[in-house]
Amino acid sequence: MSDAGRKDFSDKVGESLKPDSQKSTLEKGKETVTDKVDDLAGKAVPDNQKSFGQTVADNVKQGSDDAKAAVNDQQGPTLAETAQEYVDEAKKQISNAAEYVSGVVSGATEGAKTGGESTKK
Repeated sequence: MSDAGRKDFSDKVGESLKPDSQKSTLEKGKETVTDKVDDLAGKAVPDNQKSFGQTVADNVKQGSDDAKAAVNDQQGPTLAETAQEYVDEAKKQISNAAEYVSGVVSGATEGAKTGGESTKK
């Protein structure tokens, strides 16, 4: 049971269980409007004038909204950006390793050539 003028809990649960892909445009529109009206009603009435169940439901909704806002407002890099940084660093390290191997091979070739010339003398 919900407080007067508020969306019934069973309606909220039923709406959340049915996937959006199975809802008509009319159902989606109705849910959007009734959710907004319920949110406004929840903010207009102080907690001490709400039933226990309604207070809990409003606090859970507020916590969910806060968590979503925190995720959307994150200041850190996204997973894709972090992955790209790792890929770029890996490319750099592979390039460094290739240069090192090339230098070692060139040095060995040069050393072998010098050593071979010294034995001819």
